[in-house]
Amino acid sequence: MNQPILSIDVAKGKSVAAAFLSYQVCMYKPFPFYHSEEDLQRLLAILEELKSVSGQVPKVVLEATGNYSKPLASFFSFHGYSVILLNPLLTHQLKQKAVRKVKTDPIDAMRIAQVFYLQDPQPQVQLNETVHQLRVICRQYQHWTALYGEMQLHFRAVLDLLFPGYDKAFQKVCNRTSLELLSRFPTPAELLAADPEEVLKLLLSNRRGQAWNEKKLQQLLEIARHSLPDLHGIEAQKVVLRQYIHLLRTYQDCMSDLFQSMQTHAESMETYHLLRTIPGVGPLTAAMLIAEIGDIKRFPSVKQLTAFAGLDSAVHESGTFKSKKNRISKRGSSYLRTALYQATVAAISKQIHGPRNSTLFQFYQQKRDEGKPAKVAIVAASHKLLRIIFGMWNSGSAFQAQ
Repeated sequence: MNQPILSIDVAKGKSVAAAFLSYQVCMYKPFPFYHSEEDLQRLLAILEELKSVSGQVPKVVLEATGNYSKPLASFFSFHGYSVILLNPLLTHQLKQKAVRKVKTDPIDAMRIAQVFYLQDPQPQVQLNETVHQLRVICRQYQHWTALYGEMQLHFRAVLDLLFPGYDKAFQKVCNRTSLELLSRFPTPAELLAADPEEVLKLLLSNRRGQAWNEKKLQQLLEIARHSLPDLHGIEAQKVVLRQYIHLLRTYQDCMSDLFQSMQTHAESMETYHLLRTIPGVGPLTAAMLIAEIGDIKRFPSVKQLTAFAGLDSAVHESGTFKSKKNRISKRGSSYLRTALYQATVAAISKQIHGPRNSTLFQFYQQKRDEGKPAKVAIVAASHKLLRIIFGMWNSGSAFQAQ
């Protein structure tokens, strides 16, 4: 193969590159460079030299190493070079085949080039800027959601010491009204000593109505009368509780801003409205699906999309042995897999007039009737949902129940 390439072993702040005119013809042996404007311009000069000597436009090959590789990939793409991101598993497999177990950055740069010439991978398909923006927002929203959930656990641990039983009064302890109430009256004694009219006025901010809130007030007072808080260090616990309340409100505001930004980006795309026709696919899920899949043309077949989602089976066979308990590979996008799972759970949930999505529910029920555990059946239904999405996205047709 006579394709000239620049292979890069990526690290944080400093990487190693090697230039090849063709397979086994190395023009520049591995050399280190910093992720600085001066050193990157030096790499552009080497790429121009490769182009001049070979008569072909060189490609840039590097491993997909998350945040470390993304700036380099975008830099070379911006300057008009095809960027190929290799799965680190490929270079790991090549390393395992070596007789001597040697791992250095220069050797890794050579291995990356060897994988390219042996595997002939395709260049990275560039996504439009709107999808890139949406992906960043969606992933950060997922991270913030996880952090918010962890923060709630710590908050409730303090609350159980300061005001035991309080959580029985509110289905969602961290809603705005509940947090405001706790910030004003963090202990049973303070709530019992407060003016009932003041507490009721605070509760009315939830827009539930006078009668409902009067009943809620009586329930809170009853809980406070029978609550037994930890009296040791109670002032310190009150300080900590108020700090957690401040953090929870900050998280809520930030997540609300991210969600609004996510919807603004997603609603500008036709595919978003197409996916929303699937019962069970809500605004957040539809945005996540678009952000992770990006462009359906990146996947020539539904099998490749399934592998990208990590829903393909990890087959175990040896000789005459064939495992009957094959699990999914989970090697694809965990964000896409999570979005599909959540959409499936919403789709098969039963409403007053039956399940939201009769097509997915019937498939799920079929798997359950075959003796599959609930989670296995949900994963199978997620796979079916992904096939439905693939067909809809390619054809541009809205969902139709079968």
